Amino acid sequence: MSKTYKVMTFNLRVDVRTDPFVWEDRKNWIAQTIEKHQPDCIGTQEANIPMLAWLEDMLQESYEVYGVNRTTSTEVGEFSAIFVKRSTFTIGEKGSFMLSETPEVIGSMGWDAHCARICSWVELIPQEGSTPVLRFFNTHLDHMGQRARVEGLKLILDVIKEKECENPMPVLLTGDFNDAPDSETLKAVASMKSCYGGLSGEELQNSLTFHAYHGGTTGTPIDYIFADIGAELSSTIIIRDSIDGGFPSDHYPVMATVTVK
Repeated sequence: MSKTYKVMTFNLRVDVRTDPFVWEDRKNWIAQTIEKHQPDCIGTQEANIPMLAWLEDMLQESYEVYGVNRTTSTEVGEFSAIFVKRSTFTIGEKGSFMLSETPEVIGSMGWDAHCARICSWVELIPQEGSTPVLRFFNTHLDHMGQRARVEGLKLILDVIKEKECENPMPVLLTGDFNDAPDSETLKAVASMKSCYGGLSGEELQNSLTFHAYHGGTTGTPIDYIFADIGAELSSTIIIRDSIDGGFPSDHYPVMATVTVK
C-alpha cells in the first residue's frame, strides 16, 4: 500500500540586520508560508537559536521539531532542523553528524569548508502505525568549499547506506547544496531521484531557488529534494510567494509530493 505526503526544503536565511527584509518581518511570512502549504515534513537550513525557538513556539501545535546546533555554543550557531507535522507523523529514531573527517565531533569543520556543517536525520512513524516508513535527512552544504560539498555529500550517502543495511526503508534527502544540478557536487547523488527530474528543459532554465531577495525565475536551483529506496517524487513546485511586498527568505522554498511504497 502506498501513501502520499508533501515534503519541503526551506533555507530560512539566518537573521542579518542589514538585509532588506529583517527577521522580525520575515518570521511571520515564513510561518504563513508553512501554514498555507501544510507540508508533512520540512528540511530547514540557517535557523539560529532564537529563530528556531520562535518557530518552534509559533508552530508547536502543528509541528514537532528536531535539530542539533552545528556548534557547541548555547548562544550562536545554526541548525539543519527538521519540522514534522504532528497530525501525520511522530519522530522515532533520530541523529545528527558533522560533515567533516570527525563527524561525531560537534563543531568540527571538514576539508576546505568555510563553516561547520551538519546533517540531521529522523525516522518518521505514521500516526496510524507504530513502525517507521520514511527516513528523512536534511543538510546544508558549504557555500565556498567545493571539496567540502562533494565529500560532505558522500558522507551523507555513506550514512544513508549504513542505515539502510541496519533497517531498510524509503529515504528522503533535502537541503541547500550550494551548487547547480550539473555540478561535480550533484554527481554524487546521480543514483537518487531529484525533485527536478520531471521538469522540461525550459522549466529547468527557470528553476532559480536562490534569489537574494530580488525574486525572478531565470537560473538553476541550489535547493533540492532527493528520494530513494521506494520513495517517488512528483508535482514539484518552487514557491515564489511575495508577502506584503517582501520575501520570507532569500531562497524560495521548494515542495514536492512523495509517494512512499
